[in-house]
Amino acid sequence: MVVWEDMWQRDGGLKPGQAFDAKGSSKVLLQVLNSKPAPPAGASALVPGCGRGYDVIEMAKIGYAAVGLDIAPTAVESATRYNQETLAAAGLERWPGSAAFSTDDFFDLEPTGGGFDLIYDYTFLCAIDPSMREKWASCMRKLIKPQGGELITLIFPLGDYAGGPPHAMSKELVSSLLVPQGFEATYMEPADPSLSHPGRENKEILARWRLAP
Repeated sequence: MVVWEDMWQRDGGLKPGQAFDAKGSSKVLLQVLNSKPAPPAGASALVPGCGRGYDVIEMAKIGYAAVGLDIAPTAVESATRYNQETLAAAGLERWPGSAAFSTDDFFDLEPTGGGFDLIYDYTFLCAIDPSMREKWASCMRKLIKPQGGELITLIFPLGDYAGGPPHAMSKELVSSLLVPQGFEATYMEPADPSLSHPGRENKEILARWRLAP
């Protein structure tokens, strides 16, 4: 935790666009969210490693009760503040859904209400120690709603190198973690590079998963 908290506090605080902060949600995710039916009342979403909360806010905008987790307290404070600023800029008191942020540990989280309807992982798996990957997958299995829940993984950064974070990812690696947990991919293709954040073009695969019946 100390390493990530230090990064958030360094040089007067991490600014939008610095280091791993991409200043907004990936257009890849936004395209997926726009293609999905409106979530039913009470639908829930989870974003582990949420950073400044961009993805959580986008999910709240379309009706999800969205929760963002980050191990760095300053990240959670920044996300809470950014959410309030975004609401104010839109002239709103609340989103159709809700956005909440917490330092709760993803690996200790317990499902509520039957599990999350939507979970999104972009730069969380590549940031954790490789020794935690199998636990990551088992936690995804525990937290997703068994019927109708969807896990979206924007697999990044593609590569074959040692060291990290970010650690090198591949579709084979993520599949080897999730398939034994009962997930099946309903979609897995390279992300449209025109939708990627600058510098991340051709380094991402969009994969969408559900638990196999």
